[in-house]
Amino acid sequence: MSNTSLALHLDAALEYIEALESFHEKLSSVKIGSEGLKHFLAYLNSIIESETFRSMKERAYEAKAAREKIKVRVKIIGDKIKVWSYDDGEDLASFIEALFARFKGSGQVEEVKYHRTAGEMSHIHAAILEGAFGFFKEEYNILRKFSEDFPSIIDEGVRNFSKEAEFYISYVKFMRRIEEKGYPFVIPRFTTDGSIKVKGFYSPLLAKIGKAIPNDIETDGEKRIFTITGMNGGGKTTFSISFGQLSYLSKLGVPVPASEAMLPFFSSIMTAFPIEEDKGEELSRLEHDVVRAWNILKSANDSSLVITNELFSTTTSEEGFQLAELFLGELNKKRAYCLYVTFIPKVASLSYIISLVAMPSPEGPLRPSYKILPGSPPAEYMAIRIAAKYQLVYEKLKGMLG
Repeated sequence: MSNTSLALHLDAALEYIEALESFHEKLSSVKIGSEGLKHFLAYLNSIIESETFRSMKERAYEAKAAREKIKVRVKIIGDKIKVWSYDDGEDLASFIEALFARFKGSGQVEEVKYHRTAGEMSHIHAAILEGAFGFFKEEYNILRKFSEDFPSIIDEGVRNFSKEAEFYISYVKFMRRIEEKGYPFVIPRFTTDGSIKVKGFYSPLLAKIGKAIPNDIETDGEKRIFTITGMNGGGKTTFSISFGQLSYLSKLGVPVPASEAMLPFFSSIMTAFPIEEDKGEELSRLEHDVVRAWNILKSANDSSLVITNELFSTTTSEEGFQLAELFLGELNKKRAYCLYVTFIPKVASLSYIISLVAMPSPEGPLRPSYKILPGSPPAEYMAIRIAAKYQLVYEKLKGMLG
């Protein structure tokens, strides 16, 4: 390890020791209600009181004291560098500051600070360090021995906590911004009977701009597969994605975007959304869908959540229905949960299905309400209604063409 690396390693150790002790002190001084934080405080206490930590702290401050003794004078003449031990001579820093003090006016002054970097060492740095090593071999050996004896500084549990805490703090800030828009968050509860009761859940991304529409989803656990049909652009995909996000956030143990949330703890969340067909591949879009469905079936179990959007949509309605029936039938046998967004209304007639529908707005049949409610699939979709509005249905076209 280079001399520069030795110094950086020591700096990291000193910063870690100070941060850990400071955090332990502050956490100990507050009343903690969280069981998780109580356990982590006990964990911190065990680290700080350990022989390893105490030894590392003692040796780190010893190395710091040794490093502070390393002071040299440097003189560069042409291509030669002269290094000798610092003898408490003239303080050039004070001299330079006094020299330039005359230029300080009454205007605004900005202080410029030097920041150390861990970049490549130049030949000048190398020459200076080589000269300094001749005067301070013992001090350099103390630094080197510290790095060798304590190659790993940060405890793995502390490292993991730091990463997770950073995420939770960021999430809380994100959550507060959405709450300011009037949208609620709630701590989820996990059911053991397979039931789902989630009220007023919504898309956090749409909530950020104040355009999220809350929806509900519910089952007693006997039926676990939902089809979502209804008008084009009615919020079917947003509904399914939002429930998937809520389910994932529940697994992370954070408040979720809803007014009430009771759901199973899903062991896995799998999705199958449309992908662009790659003309360079041998598989067609339909073949891709079949492969993805097969892979889902191989992994699914009674604690899996599957979310699909327009699976098998590149074939005829009848063939799409047959594929959907096979796929959903197998998921039902496995007792898996599924949100199946589809334009094939016949899928909703299967006996084990809970049918949800994207409803039109009361203001008109061509306007979506973005509310997804239990019900039977519509007799016709928005596309047909729009086509009829512009006389692009079969009967009208036939009459026009004679």
